[in-house]
Amino acid sequence: MTVVISFFSCSKEGTLEVVPEFTKVVFEVRSLKQAPVLYDIKVGDFTVEDSATTIGRFTNVIERSAVAQRLKITEINSKTILLDTMIVIPGSEALYTIYQIDTTEAAKPLFIVGNQENEVPVDTFMQAFYTNDPVMPETFDILVYKIVDFTYAEVPPLYTYKDVKKGQFTEFAPLAINGFYMFEFRTPEGEMIKDMMPIDPQNPFSGGTGESRCDYINNHQISKISSTDIGGGVYFYYPECMFQY
Repeated sequence: MTVVISFFSCSKEGTLEVVPEFTKVVFEVRSLKQAPVLYDIKVGDFTVEDSATTIGRFTNVIERSAVAQRLKITEINSKTILLDTMIVIPGSEALYTIYQIDTTEAAKPLFIVGNQENEVPVDTFMQAFYTNDPVMPETFDILVYKIVDFTYAEVPPLYTYKDVKKGQFTEFAPLAINGFYMFEFRTPEGEMIKDMMPIDPQNPFSGGTGESRCDYINNHQISKISSTDIGGGVYFYYPECMFQY
């Protein structure tokens, strides 16, 4: 439903004066924090919700502005500012989603504006990555290979996430729902990261790491890259589902 309300009134001089325009907005906050967390959501001086939780969506009607307005989301108990940014509220209904992936105070959340799920092509899902694993390099590349019939890998790589930074989210890249994918993690100079073997196109499961899909229903998924010591200081790397929508 779209709510755009405008009223016109006549001044004493007979000219039309436009009364402020309002739009329905929806906010949702998702967090990995285990304890119950409450958030205060403000747009400018207007309080959208003063006790938002990480369950459910919170709707209000906000006055639109021709210029950007300040969106500020604060953890009520700790007084930590989760998000402080500028937004331009559209004329149609707007959805804003905030993912608090890393619960350290210095980490930036993932901020998604609008109904992006409606923009995904048919039979496609959007894949992004995140890591704060201490073993991962500060900056690296993720190479995506499509595996055909679980037999061989198509070359060259289908997609490369360049200059992935620890503690930050990658962009979303489109992948076919009916495909299976494997990943290589390389340095920006093209070298394999510690303990990861390259993918042999003719024997793809001898290197890299395989996907871990959230499910086959949602249009977007964010995978967290983690590592585990398998003995002798040798590490195995793997993606795991973090969030989906």
